[in-house]
Amino acid sequence: MKEINCNIIRDILPLYVDDVVSDDTKQMVEEHLRNCEECSKEAELMKHKVYIPAEKEAPIIKNFKKSWRNKKLIISGLSILITGLILFGAFSFVFYFDRIIPYSESLIKIEEQDNMLVSHYYGKGYYSVNATNPMKVNIDGEEKNIILLYYTVTIADSPSGKLVNDKKERVEQNFIFQLGNKDTVDAVYYGEFDSSKIFRNGNNWDKVLENSQIIWEE
Repeated sequence: MKEINCNIIRDILPLYVDDVVSDDTKQMVEEHLRNCEECSKEAELMKHKVYIPAEKEAPIIKNFKKSWRNKKLIISGLSILITGLILFGAFSFVFYFDRIIPYSESLIKIEEQDNMLVSHYYGKGYYSVNATNPMKVNIDGEEKNIILLYYTVTIADSPSGKLVNDKKERVEQNFIFQLGNKDTVDAVYYGEFDSSKIFRNGNNWDKVLENSQIIWEE
């Protein structure tokens, strides 16, 4: 067979390496490669360029996927956490953030029942009622037994912000709060107070009484 020029072989080497040549051409190239060291080396070099070991690519791709997956998990976790905190804050504000209900004669009345003083709430709803036991205080130089009282409401309990339409029949007894024996009380005041704070400050009720109003007196 006539010897083929190396330049011609090198031109068709890429096709030979990709195995897209005819059988005759393949036989011709292989015969030339057996007798030509330079062309044989060129063919081996092309094979190494074409076939990239999978194990060298895998760690890069794997690390990228792992890093991206971790970022997605972190972002998802933060989103869930922030959403949870917002919902918890909103829930707490609606159901547990209470404020004092301003006193009104038509809303809160001190009444007598079986020689006991009771506070009767005539509104649609409240969150809590807070009252002291009868206690002795000095008012204008005179010692008196008084009770301090106030009601609170949350957005959920407020008639204007009612989240649940409560159509249950009103049980009036649930709106009556017993204060104490009528004979042991000289006056009832309405005003907000913090018992623990007052006790820590020497059990002085003067400032509380200044900001409270008398709603019942013997």
